[in-house]
Amino acid sequence: MSQVRDWITSIESRTCVRQINHLPNVVIEPPDLVIVCQSWSDEFSADEVSAALGRWPLAMWVCCYGAWCDSDGRTRSIWPISVRVSASDASSRLNHVWKILTEQRGEPLPLTASRDEAFAFDHGVGDFIPADSTATLN
Repeated sequence: MSQVRDWITSIESRTCVRQINHLPNVVIEPPDLVIVCQSWSDEFSADEVSAALGRWPLAMWVCCYGAWCDSDGRTRSIWPISVRVSASDASSRLNHVWKILTEQRGEPLPLTASRDEAFAFDHGVGDFIPADSTATLN
């Protein structure tokens, strides 16, 4: 998770960063961005994740997963596909999300995004347009 730590350190002087060592089960001031570091499969239960996502539905969520969690996207559905990113690709996703939050550049990836939408969001395949968007492509 060193890339995640380094990214957070790089923005720390420009924002308020709070670190919590578990998914919170109490209501605190709603954050704009929640970064979760997952080191092993099933580190967080489906109930914990569902409650946390429901607690802050307007926050942008990024779950950075380690090498032990690579297959979770195929074998588990605890975290939505749109939220998950490997720790090695986390800097790119976090930079993209940060630009959306701070510069209003682009649209956030919806929690219900498909695997194709998540890939397009992360890899700049065309301009990312959520599937439920009413925009027309020319």
